[in-house]
Amino acid sequence: MFQKKLVSVVIPCFNEEKNIDRTLEAVLELSKNHKFDFEFIAVNDGSKDNTWKVIGEYSEKYPNITGINLMTNFGQSAAYQAGFDSSKGDYIVTVSADLEIPIENVNRVLEYLEEGYDFVNTNRVGRWGSEEAERAQKSQKANELISRISGVSMQDRGSGMKGFTKVLVDNLKLYGEMHRFIPDYLTVYGAKMTEFDVEFKDRDFGVSAYKGHKRTIKVVLDLLTLAFLLYFAKKPFRSMPGRLFSFTGAVITGLGGLIGIYLAILKLLGYSIGNRPLLIVSVLMIIVGIQSMMMGMLGELMLRVYFESSNRKTYVIRTVSKR
Repeated sequence: MFQKKLVSVVIPCFNEEKNIDRTLEAVLELSKNHKFDFEFIAVNDGSKDNTWKVIGEYSEKYPNITGINLMTNFGQSAAYQAGFDSSKGDYIVTVSADLEIPIENVNRVLEYLEEGYDFVNTNRVGRWGSEEAERAQKSQKANELISRISGVSMQDRGSGMKGFTKVLVDNLKLYGEMHRFIPDYLTVYGAKMTEFDVEFKDRDFGVSAYKGHKRTIKVVLDLLTLAFLLYFAKKPFRSMPGRLFSFTGAVITGLGGLIGIYLAILKLLGYSIGNRPLLIVSVLMIIVGIQSMMMGMLGELMLRVYFESSNRKTYVIRTVSKR
């Protein structure tokens, strides 16, 4: 008997008591007579209003709705991760609770996933009004900078509607504020990605929780983390820490040794070397170089402990074919 694929729809919520019921109604309507089966996971990220109460009422009424209530406001990355960890679908789609992106676009996301894409992003067209020109310019510059770091060309990394295959979600771990860089971090796994335009609609109720100058500062700090993570995660045993520290330490030690040999020759020729600054430089270089090589070795050991203790692999398998 043919079994439909399951789609998990993850809906992070923070103070969305006036929106979440409309969102749940919209996704329930979308799932009627669909070629996919659906499960809906609404994650309440420590809301201060009645968001959780509304989610609870819907989860009691509809068996395919699961409510997850976080103890406090952990942030959007944690809300995504909680939904991902609970998902069972072949495809996972994230949906904003504010209905800024029409729900019917979920169908197009699923079409792209069916075509073989691992990750589908949406670009909110028209989200910047004339009074928000400065924010639009900042957002564009930020996207350009992130694209240079990761090599991924995406116009709207902050869009709430995204689609994933199960294999990506099983290997994706979000920490801090890394939800902003999901497309970029997915390059670690060689994911096939695409993006399409969607209509943007202003929310009817509430305000966005992601505005202000503090957000800009966080993004700048997270960019530094992203640059390191991408370089480290793509080639963990070819870059940091062993290769860098060990190579640097070997070079410093070698130079210090050469200086020491030069001074030893001068000593044999009868010159005084006790008051020469080069003697101190040679000794320091040898000591620092050996310490650097030891740091590299310890780093390699910690790297192996990390992978083995967390049962994480240095590769990701897309599919397996066998007789």
